[in-house]
Amino acid sequence: MTGKNDQPVKKMAELLRRGATMLADACPQCGSPLLKVDEDIYCAHCDRRIVYADSDEEVETYAVKALIPELHETLLRKLRSLNDLVEAEDNIESLTKLANLMVLLLQTLHNLENMRGN
Repeated sequence: MTGKNDQPVKKMAELLRRGATMLADACPQCGSPLLKVDEDIYCAHCDRRIVYADSDEEVETYAVKALIPELHETLLRKLRSLNDLVEAEDNIESLTKLANLMVLLLQTLHNLENMRGN
C-alpha cells in the first residue's frame, strides 16, 4: 500500500494510539473496521461518523439532522446574494419577484431553525 491508500491506515493507527477502540463492526459504505472514538463511531477510511439506526425511518431522521447545518448555510448565502440583487434592481416587476423569493427563503430558513430546535 502506498500513497492515498495508505492514509486511512495511518489515520486508523493514529486514532488507536490515542485511545480509540477498534470494533468488530465494519463500515456499511467501504467495509473498513469501525473505531469508537470517545462516544462516536468513526470510519477512518471514509473519514466520517457512523450512526447506528434501528429502522429506515431513524436513518432518514439522522440524515436530515446532519443536513440541516449545510442547508442553513446555503439559505443564508442565497439570501445574501438575493439582497445584493435587490439593492441593484430598479424594475418594480423584478423587485416583486425577488421579494417573493426572499420571503420563501426566509420562511424556509425559519422552518429549518424550528426543525433544528426539535
